[in-house]
Amino acid sequence: MIERNLPTTKESTRTLTTGNNVTLVTFYLGDYLFGIRAEKVMEINRDLDITPVPHAADYILGIMNLRGQIITVIDLSKKIKTKLLVQPRLNLILRHQDEVAAFLIEKIDDILEVPLNKLEEPPEKIEGINKEFVENVYQLPDKLLIILNVNKIFDH
Repeated sequence: MIERNLPTTKESTRTLTTGNNVTLVTFYLGDYLFGIRAEKVMEINRDLDITPVPHAADYILGIMNLRGQIITVIDLSKKIKTKLLVQPRLNLILRHQDEVAAFLIEKIDDILEVPLNKLEEPPEKIEGINKEFVENVYQLPDKLLIILNVNKIFDH
C-alpha cells in the first residue's frame, strides 16, 4: 500500500500558502494533469476496500474505512465529466472543513510550488471537463495544469 501523509495542521497549512506561491498536489485523470491545493490533501493510498452504497449518485463509488473513519469515495472522473485512460487505483484523501472524502485518481504526479501571480482564470471551454469545478489553470512548459476547486466538488 502506498501511503503519503501530507501536512494538515493549521500551522503547516500556512506554510503551504504563504508568500507568493501555492503548493499543489498534482495527478492524472485521462490526458489531463490536475492539481489540488496541498493543504486539502491528507494522504494518498491504494487499494482500500470500497463498500457500494445503493441509490447513491453515479459518481459516488461507496464508502471505505480509513483507520476507523468512514469516508465517501468519489469517482472524480465522473464528477468532473472527464474520460479515463486506465482504471483508477489510487485514493487521494481530502479534508474540506469537517468533511473527509477519497477521490479516485489514475496516477499521482508531483508536488509543485506555483507562483500565485502565474495562476490564470480557466478558459471559456476546456474540452472534456466540466469547467464548473476548475478554479485556475497554470501553464507548464509542456502542458496545462488544471487546478480543481475542491469547495465546489464538496458542495455538490
